[in-house]
Order: sequence, then structure tokens, then C-alpha cells
Amino acid sequence: MATINAAQPAGRRFSMLAAMARALALNEHAVWWPSTLYQTTTLDLRGAGTRVLVDPGISPWEIEEVVAGHADPVGDVLVTHADWDHVMALPALPDARVTASAAAAERIDSGEAQRSVEEQTREVGVSYGPLELLRVDDPVEAPAERTIGGWQMIFRPGPGHTPDGLIVSIPEASLLVVGDYLSEMEIPASYHSVEDYRNTVQTLIGVIERERPQFVVVGHGRPLTSERALQIADEDLDYVEAILAYAAAGCDPAHAERIAVPQRGGARYDDESHARNVAIACSGVAAPA
Repeated sequence: MATINAAQPAGRRFSMLAAMARALALNEHAVWWPSTLYQTTTLDLRGAGTRVLVDPGISPWEIEEVVAGHADPVGDVLVTHADWDHVMALPALPDARVTASAAAAERIDSGEAQRSVEEQTREVGVSYGPLELLRVDDPVEAPAERTIGGWQMIFRPGPGHTPDGLIVSIPEASLLVVGDYLSEMEIPASYHSVEDYRNTVQTLIGVIERERPQFVVVGHGRPLTSERALQIADEDLDYVEAILAYAAAGCDPAHAERIAVPQRGGARYDDESHARNVAIACSGVAAPA
């Protein structure tokens, strides 16, 4: 298994045909498995004869590879939010206990998550298991603490990207799991509230500065050091505050190009996210009487 900080051996050459291990060890407790689609994170926590998977996905072969990647069984699944690409493994793990926010449980129980899976997988050509197995067994009302798979976890609310986000500190593993925030691959994307997004980024800055985790595990892209995560957080905070100031000034969302956007390489997806962020912020500002 590769390690995320491993140096390339002297004299070894890369080849487009060479096999590459998808699993990257973060430390003795945790393994990062990036999906080939959007580099969506599966975090594999190992210890005490059982495993906890965080946001496992996306495709069936990727889920099977993760499950088969260690002899210990998967006893628990933690879902940071109920977007389609974060719940895809639940049908494949019917015996695991699923923990997520109470709001994520509502999104699943209402059928919203199932509809999203059905729609999005048609666009990307990914199959899935029986969607009646989408579920949350242990809904969390954050802030809260739980022991899951032997790991003490601290849950904080993380709304903004969606209304149901969870921010999870795992002190014994020196990890902070943030869901779809602080990615090097994409700009902030709000489907819910830009103001809540700003507040969550401010919360993340405080948590990272206090706890200094070895890795900040993001929903898309490689995990970050605390220092790199704070750099991204500062950029994201400046960006969302600029959007909120633009909206408060009564500006036209049709001219979103007037706001500077962080350079993350997301191309079309970042353009779409930026336009949506500005539209949501402007729609949340009351029209003058």
C-alpha cells in the first residue's frame, strides 16, 4: 500500500501502463481511497478488529475493493452528508451501522437521496445496489459526541454546502473529516446557504487552529495538512464574504463575473458553482420596501 508522503524510489520511472495502488495510507489508523470519479473520498478507519468507512463510494468495483482491502469487517459507516456520491455504498453494506446527521436521515427518508442517485448515476454511467437500503441507523443532532467502531468522535454541524453536513473530529487518529469543504480541486459550492457556508468555514478555521490534525480529510481530493487546509479556508472565506457583500449591495446575479473566484482547476464545474453561489446569496437578500 502506498503512503501519502512516500518518496519515489531513486531510478524508478513512471509509466502509463504501470499498476498504481488506489489505497494511500495516511497513518497507522487510516487509509484514503479516492474514487476515479471526482476523486471522491472514502476514508477507511481501522482498529480494534473492526472498521469504519466514511462516505464510501462511488462505483461498485471501488466499494468492493475497499471492503476487501483488509481482513477486518466493516462494522460502521459514517456519512458526512446525503449527497448521492456519499451514500452509494450503503446498499452494498447492509450489515453496517450507518451514522449521519438527523438532517441527512431526513433527506434519505424523504426519498431525496434516492432520486439524486437515480438521476446522477444516469449521467455518469455508474450502477448501484437496491436503494431501499439507503438508511441512517444512528441520526446525530450536532454538536454531539459518539464512540463509533472504538473511535471517539466529536460532531459539529456543517451546513452551507447542503443543510445536513457534519464536521467530525477523530482525535485518536489525528483526523478532521470535513465533507465537501476545503477542497483543492473545486471552489466552494453552496446548494443551501452561502451565509451558512461562511459560518462553517469560520468554524473549520477555529477547529483546525485548535486541534492541528495531522490530516484534514476533504470530500474531493487528497487529504490536506493543517497548514494547507488553513490556506484553502482563508481563500474560501474571502470568496464567500465577497459574494455576500455583493448580494448585500443589491447587485445583479447575472454579473457574477465581477467577483474574483479562487483558481482550483474545476473549469466548467467551478463556473456553474460560482453562478449558483451568487444566485443563492442574492435570493437570500430581502428586496427593499
